[in-house]
Amino acid sequence: MPGSQSLVFTGGFMKIVYGAEVEDRHGNKVGQVNQVIRDSWTGNIRKFGVWQEGDVRDKLVSPEDIGEIKEDKIVLAITLEENG
Repeated sequence: MPGSQSLVFTGGFMKIVYGAEVEDRHGNKVGQVNQVIRDSWTGNIRKFGVWQEGDVRDKLVSPEDIGEIKEDKIVLAITLEENG
């Protein structure tokens, strides 16, 4: 997604776009956002799925596990192994 803004904060609302790159806390690329799970009542993001090449299922990550948001990627405060 070069040149596009994949994460936006407006008024405390987080928007995560499919395909955004995801790195772990060590700076290793771990995958891309493949799904976003929202609370049906509030619309807030509850989890997002990180797709890794070779994995059958997405790894589900909580927004609380985000360490930093950069212009074109999400940097987690954890590794996906720590996430379980």
